[in-house]
Order: sequence, then structure tokens, then C-alpha cells
Amino acid sequence: MTPVQVCQVGGRFSRCHNPAEHTCQYCGRAFCAAHTDYVADHEAVCTRKRCHAKRVDLEEHLAYRARVAQRNRAGLCGIEGCGPHPGFECSLCLGLFCGEHLRERHYPFQEGRISVERPVSICAHCWERRKIWRVR
Repeated sequence: MTPVQVCQVGGRFSRCHNPAEHTCQYCGRAFCAAHTDYVADHEAVCTRKRCHAKRVDLEEHLAYRARVAQRNRAGLCGIEGCGPHPGFECSLCLGLFCGEHLRERHYPFQEGRISVERPVSICAHCWERRKIWRVR
């Protein structure tokens, strides 16, 4: 008989003891129905602040990429209100931007357990996302 996995949400002294129903796609911990932030198809996200922030950020990022792509198809820079002639590509979202809206920066990438900073061309939106997705 296999033991029932319990919810892993909560602190050392406030751990939930309900049976786990899902595993969070961001933190990898098991969680119960009471600690479900989002579940659909193969996606499951627990209510931890960092996991919730990642889910919200991903939705916003996909909408941002769609807006940038729409502007790029019209021959415009990916930033609203900017004009034509996007000549540079963001290394992360792959959107096209003018030189004013793209910067060369060192961006942290994970290689196994090591964080390595590499130079990239990056838009402001993707630069700000690193705060949510960085490994702690």
C-alpha cells in the first residue's frame, strides 16, 4: 500500500495536512484543492506567492508577445506609440524593436546549478521579468 502524499503548502508549524491532488509546475511541491491557484489540462499551480506571480506573469507575457508580433507584422517597433523601422531583435521574446527600445545587458541564465551571465539584446519588458523567474 502506497502512502498518501499530503499537501506541502505552509510553513514548518503551519503545514497543511490535506491529501495532495496536484504537483505545482513551478515549485514541484504537492498541493491540495484548498491551495490550488490554477488547474487546467496539464497545468497546475499552487497558491504560493512566487508560483502565483509566475502564472500571472506568463499570461501577461503571452499577451505582450502577441501585441509585439501584431505591431511587427505592420512594420512597426514592438513598443506602442513608436514608429517604423524595427531593426533589432530581443533575445528573449524575439520581438523586433528600434534601437531606442532595446538594450545590451548581461542576463542570468541557468546552466545546471550555476547561474551564468551572458550579453543579450533585451527589451524592457523581458528585463523586468527576470525578477520573477530568477532562481533563489
